[in-house]
Amino acid sequence: MAAAAVGIVLFGLTLYYIDLDETAESAGRLGLALPAILLPGACWQLLRTWGWAVAFPDESRPPFTRLFRVRLAADAVGFFTVRGIANEPLKVLLLYDRVTPQITAAAVALERLAFAVVGIAIAALVSVGAVAHLTMPGAWDAIFTMLILGAVVVLALAVLVSRHRSGDYLGRLVVAIDRKSGKRLEASRVVRFILDVEDILLQLVRGSRRRLITLTALATVCYMLMTLEVWIVLWAVGEPVGVMEALAVETFARLASVASAAVPANIGALEASNAAVVAGLGLGGGGALALSRRLRTLLWAAVGLALYPRIQERRR
Repeated sequence: MAAAAVGIVLFGLTLYYIDLDETAESAGRLGLALPAILLPGACWQLLRTWGWAVAFPDESRPPFTRLFRVRLAADAVGFFTVRGIANEPLKVLLLYDRVTPQITAAAVALERLAFAVVGIAIAALVSVGAVAHLTMPGAWDAIFTMLILGAVVVLALAVLVSRHRSGDYLGRLVVAIDRKSGKRLEASRVVRFILDVEDILLQLVRGSRRRLITLTALATVCYMLMTLEVWIVLWAVGEPVGVMEALAVETFARLASVASAAVPANIGALEASNAAVVAGLGLGGGGALALSRRLRTLLWAAVGLALYPRIQERRR
């Protein structure tokens, strides 16, 4: 409820600061370009599902159509509640009758981690370019500089984990805690489940270089597709931008989306982030960009709820 209140405040501030007449005029220009605007989002949905399919072990991979329905349905529920906390466990539940929960959870984690790490790496490169080549107020330079520093830390940890080709991490931690406390944490079903997921996840990461290359390529293409969406919308409303400007808008919008994951339907945060960064570049059309992205998210959320799959039978 607190997050929803913050989102409503952000929504109100966005409406107060943007030019509503200019936004309405710009939105009117989106009509004919709407199919082109929605196309990158549709490709993004298909590629994200492909990435999730790749993250499964070959012998346990569900059909693509089932994964597509499950992903859309779970993301729709997460969109209207709390992303990450609601939608990821729901993916495990909706595949309960086809794949063991440990394998599904590991595949979800691998796909999320791969797209997150690649996204952070691209965001760091874009931030360097934004600071060096774009003319923006000093506060924006500070934001992109902090993003660079945070990305360096995260990528260093990812490299550290990937360099160790054997052994686990949580398992060692549980053993160390058991030795010092005298407790048997590993006897807990929850702890055993988490350790099983870690074992499967590490096997997936270390077992196939082709899988990691595919996930990296898909994550990169998905980032570029969302940047293309920014470029198309601003072009359609008469505010054409270069590649660096479009990348900067997408990068800040992603950062704001992660920070506002607890806000139901991302209300306010989506509008404020897109409108603010476009205005920071000295351009118009931020309201139209926020409107088009709101329309796209609501459309896919509706499709996800309409395609919500049923569990056919309970696993023994």
